Amino acid sequence: MKDKINILFVCGYGVGSSVMLQIVVGKALAKYNFKFAMEHTAAGEVGGFTDWTDIYAISKKLIDVVSLDPKNGQYLIPIENIMDGETIGKQIFEVVEKHFPHLLDNN
Repeated sequence: MKDKINILFVCGYGVGSSVMLQIVVGKALAKYNFKFAMEHTAAGEVGGFTDWTDIYAISKKLIDVVSLDPKNGQYLIPIENIMDGETIGKQIFEVVEKHFPHLLDNN
């Protein structure tokens, strides 16, 4: 059973907005009660992370580059505003709450 959630931030080239997403969302997720790991990559490199990733955070403009199978525990957070870490963090938490509740520390 998983002990943390793996979150992948995806942008067009893997060096700009995905890094910014990782930073702002990491700060927002700090208040939630689950363990997570984060990485960032370019849209063309997503295939190298499919076995690792539980949640993809990706611009709505790039969604078509990722094929997901929620039956395998892979979920997508479509991003509209890369600076809105609070909303994205909340969306990630909602996925964890619904699909990975065993990871929440309810003590």
